[in-house]
Amino acid sequence: MTFELLSPKLEKHFMRWYLHVDMDAFYASVEQALNPALKGKPVIVGGRSGRGVVTSASYEARKYGVRSAMPGFQARKLCPQGIFLPNRRKVYSEFSDKVFAILERYSPEVHALSIDEGVVDLTGTERLFGPPVKTAKEILARLERELALSASGGLSASRMVAKIAATLAKPHGFIFVPPGTERTFLSPLPVERIPGVGPKTHNELLRRGIKTIGDLFKHASLTRRYLDLEEERAGKRSHDHSIGNETTLDQPLKQLEQMEEVLWELVEEVGARLRREEVYARCITVKIRYANFKTITRSKTLNVPTCFDREIFETARELLRKNLAPEGPVRLLGVSASNLLSSGWDESLFDVQKRRSWEKLYSGIDRLRRKYGDEAISVATPHTKRQ
Repeated sequence: MTFELLSPKLEKHFMRWYLHVDMDAFYASVEQALNPALKGKPVIVGGRSGRGVVTSASYEARKYGVRSAMPGFQARKLCPQGIFLPNRRKVYSEFSDKVFAILERYSPEVHALSIDEGVVDLTGTERLFGPPVKTAKEILARLERELALSASGGLSASRMVAKIAATLAKPHGFIFVPPGTERTFLSPLPVERIPGVGPKTHNELLRRGIKTIGDLFKHASLTRRYLDLEEERAGKRSHDHSIGNETTLDQPLKQLEQMEEVLWELVEEVGARLRREEVYARCITVKIRYANFKTITRSKTLNVPTCFDREIFETARELLRKNLAPEGPVRLLGVSASNLLSSGWDESLFDVQKRRSWEKLYSGIDRLRRKYGDEAISVATPHTKRQ
């Protein structure tokens, strides 16, 4: 598909349209797509051992109270008839690539927020595909028709509103929020529906008597802080999202070398998505969750932005080694890249030459993987000797 990109001067006259796509019970749905005999059955990915945790649960399993991050023994008590399957990260990553390949047929601006969630900028695509509502429904239907995967969607002139709409539409639903109705749509919702409002912030807002988003609208400064509805004004194309990947392990890990092997797999996915979006990350974050459910995140800002697996891994490994605490086995690891830039930073001649060399190398790697699959070529994991 060839896209006719509008110049910034013309583009600013078009209404912004953002479709937030959130795959439903992604890992479990992939297993059902691969094995139709599992359709309609309580499929649980992960948690096969008593100490393991659930990574994904089909909606049939969720009826019994099974949820992601739940200990396996608890999931078995709630749903003894559940079908417990191993976590196949590579398989889910391959399906994720297929999902985003479909999204990219409708827009040159597709932002991957995670392995199963992304935003499609439909601004200016009307002359190619018709009204955005029609296009959004077509995309969701195509995901189901071609991949046998269910997805939920939210369409709005605001990225944040589109995300909230997609969450409310789950499972297998679609919500359109027409321009000018955002406040009416948001006002009755509990304030914790706002992305980024975690338990600590939620408690602070409750202490101020703010229970709903409508309550928040009464405080202009807080509204700007937590719910900026002006971010999507014409002409602005920022990279304010992050690209991340994480996995809950079937068996908690105790050895650093094993953790670094998992970290490398996560980094490969993050690096590939950065290059697909043609952006460079200035900040790398590592997430660690222990068997006792204590969770920490640590970040590092880079001098020179990167989208290359080896450089991302070096930073992620450094963060892991410096912050690994004696809390016991690790049950979840995650890597994310943020503060994304497409250009605009100063580089030394050495850095420019180095970046071009890496770009050439990874362009070839990505091309081979797209053509022959993820297993077609592998890059040696960087030496893991302790420093």
